[in-house]
Amino acid sequence: MTDRLYYSDSYLTEFEAHVVQGKQAGKFFEVRLDRTAFYPTSGGQPHDLGSMEGHPVVEVVDGPDGNIIHRLEHPLPTTRVRCQVHWPRRFDHMQQHTGQHILSQSFVRVASLATVGFHLSEGYSTIDLEAAEVGLDALRSAEDLANSIVYQNRSVNPRLASPVEAARLNLRKPSRRKGTLRVVTIEDFDVSACGGTHVRETGEIGGIFVNRVERVNRRTRVEFVCGGRSLRSYRRRSRDLDRIASGLSVAPQDAPDRVEKQMQEMKTIRKRLKARDEWLAELLAQDLFDQAPSMEGIRIVKHQFEGEERSFLTLLAQRLLACGPCWVLLGNGGEQAQLLLARSESLAGDLRPVMKECSLMISGRGGGSPALVQGGGGDPGQLRNALDCAARRVATLANG
Repeated sequence: MTDRLYYSDSYLTEFEAHVVQGKQAGKFFEVRLDRTAFYPTSGGQPHDLGSMEGHPVVEVVDGPDGNIIHRLEHPLPTTRVRCQVHWPRRFDHMQQHTGQHILSQSFVRVASLATVGFHLSEGYSTIDLEAAEVGLDALRSAEDLANSIVYQNRSVNPRLASPVEAARLNLRKPSRRKGTLRVVTIEDFDVSACGGTHVRETGEIGGIFVNRVERVNRRTRVEFVCGGRSLRSYRRRSRDLDRIASGLSVAPQDAPDRVEKQMQEMKTIRKRLKARDEWLAELLAQDLFDQAPSMEGIRIVKHQFEGEERSFLTLLAQRLLACGPCWVLLGNGGEQAQLLLARSESLAGDLRPVMKECSLMISGRGGGSPALVQGGGGDPGQLRNALDCAARRVATLANG
């Protein structure tokens, strides 16, 4: 089995090793070493990156036999290799993973909530708590406790423990692994079975900050950042707040209240516009219906708009159908072409083949029910021709 050097020293980034096995496997060259400092994807933590003899290591995974497999894009020229782990990525993962231990234990301490899942991604990390909802007070208390442990710069010690010894350690979460366990202890705070990489002292984490919380499958998912990620998150949010404040011509601290006020104003405006659209659709529908040509008492209403909202076309079609037996053929130009075809329920005919033919003319597609279809395309210049085509096909259906 591969000797895992990161177990005893997460700060080791340069080492030499012997190639035990190297083989081509699909597009990758897979290498097994007698020892390695490269961490494989495991336990919610992504793999390390780095190089062997200058060749990039693009993936590291646990093999089925307990050995670690390193995947490279090219074969190695020698069996004695010099290796280097990409330190910025390694240290970032050390900060996030140690921060997760502290945050998880903090939720146990302040709210008796166990962590049942952990995921470390490129920009943030998450833990899943065994609770459908977590109150704001508990959330902030856990965050405060976690950061107090960081500021106290407590020691973080990984070591191997026998099954008998591990049973006496009061692990935060029971381990399903058999045999010797690797245990990570945060001084007078947390004891967990974990094979990941961690900092030596909690002060190296820099800070633990919760970004957001959401409910996922009857559990609470807590998204957080640590260390360098928290600084980048702060800078990004500060920049975004400054942009919003500048656009509103207010100070950054006044921006939230101004945004809330404008959102309320926008809701009022939308209500007024909706009422106005309904009134306008009623008047326009009656006017278009009265002017439309009639075939044996059945109207064929055809009209083209420019830059109108799709929702207004739907509303207008509903009002037109309420005026009496008719076929409705509506188009809307702009950056994209839109088509809406409808008929009264009392009339026979399937509009789906009509839409299929007409939508091709505007370089698009559409669909719906036999009585109402909608479509769109990228060639608004052909919209009038598409409406004329629809009128001819509808006339055939009406005479059918």
